[in-house]
Amino acid sequence: MNRRQFLITSTAASAMARLAHSQAGLRPLPLPPLTDLTGGINTRIPLALAPGRHDFGTGVLSDTFGINASYLGPVLRVKQGQTLPFDVRNVLDEVTTLHWHGLHIPGDVDGRPHQEIAPGGIWSPDVPIVQQASMNWFHSHTHGRTARQTYKGLAGLLLVEDDASLAADLPMTYGVDDFTLILQDKVFDGAGRLDYTLTSEVFEDGLQGETLVINGAVAPVGQTVPRGLVRLRILNACNARFLTLSMSTGPLYVIASEGGFLPSTVETETLLMSPGERYEVLVDMGLSASNSLRVSFGEGDGEGMLGLLGGLFGAESPLTALTLTHNAETGLSAAMPDRLATLGPAEASAAIRSRDFELQMDTGADLAALAAAWDNVCGGGAMAINGLPMNMERIDEEVRMGETEIWRISVDDMLHPFHIHGCSFRILTQNGAAPPAYAAGWKDMVHVEDSWSEVLVRFDYAAPKDAPYMYHCHILEHEDCGMMGQFTVT
Repeated sequence: MNRRQFLITSTAASAMARLAHSQAGLRPLPLPPLTDLTGGINTRIPLALAPGRHDFGTGVLSDTFGINASYLGPVLRVKQGQTLPFDVRNVLDEVTTLHWHGLHIPGDVDGRPHQEIAPGGIWSPDVPIVQQASMNWFHSHTHGRTARQTYKGLAGLLLVEDDASLAADLPMTYGVDDFTLILQDKVFDGAGRLDYTLTSEVFEDGLQGETLVINGAVAPVGQTVPRGLVRLRILNACNARFLTLSMSTGPLYVIASEGGFLPSTVETETLLMSPGERYEVLVDMGLSASNSLRVSFGEGDGEGMLGLLGGLFGAESPLTALTLTHNAETGLSAAMPDRLATLGPAEASAAIRSRDFELQMDTGADLAALAAAWDNVCGGGAMAINGLPMNMERIDEEVRMGETEIWRISVDDMLHPFHIHGCSFRILTQNGAAPPAYAAGWKDMVHVEDSWSEVLVRFDYAAPKDAPYMYHCHILEHEDCGMMGQFTVT
């Protein structure tokens, strides 16, 4: 048993107890408000980052952050070819930022840590939407504060549509047969209030909550839907948790990953999602009166030690997180699509160079002093990439625009998700093997543990020295701790 497996099993009893408690009732699925801009934009788009008070379903109000809301942000639905004129206003009493995760945009509007918004300030980027239909999100990326600010609620969704996606025979009526699911794990104190406390364990492993929350409500939740196909657009917005998804009846039908549609629907019994990953799945509610999305913490599917401990403590593992029940209405009765997008194989031979990135957790006292001096937040320790913690004044890599490269990522301990700004890429290998079919399309997240993960990537937009892109571990506490670097594209 390695260290990570030990941590999973040693906390399973507590986690299962909280999951069992959460199944006492079935709350309605909350729907983040939709702002549909596909018909046109005639004014600037206001986003207010502000403190709030929110009841997750524990019966008490927690101190939270939100974007145009008390917790989380809106779902923005936009179309390829538009330019989004944002006015991002900071109503908090601390510095913050807002990063457009997944968008193919120049570095000067990326929302990187350098683009701080002071309390009372407004950041007004004009963000071009050039990419194909895809599911993206926006969240805090404040240097040393990303984990806490995102955990408290500074996150929202941005759905890009294009002519093909709008014409596709797919569910797209928001809140009827098309739903966004923001999955998070949370810690609540004895009074039921949201808690974020940094400890040595949280610095090392990232925050690992015991309670699953969907769209700001403690799971399980329920939703009635029409008979026919139902679309679930799913984001793992946990700080550090990997989640394994499955259905109570039948397989998952995956139609898209972060960067767009897959070539065809992928049928899988389980879907592993790292923090920051997004997938879209279809559920055929014409086949049964109800079906449920199930979620397991970690990589398990309810078997092995985690499943055994769940059984011992009287909890179902995995958790029945979202139950869909069809109503009397008839929805989209189309068959599961067998063709979605044209996507050729990832050609490693197209790369003209490769770069290696080692994510390092065990760095020693010397780097800890440097990390603190460079404003990384790590509780007296440090994490690094290629031997150096994050330094806002240092450019780590210089990339040529339009050139295809292979980026190779390795780690010295545990499982890490890796994110690159400003692009989508194709995974060549993940942990030394071919990626699962559902991860073989366009991505901006890859995870790595025991071997190399390799991605084929090209950058098509400028990120000069005064506006660089970032690459980092997407365990947010690791990012804050220094496991991040920056690069230019010229």
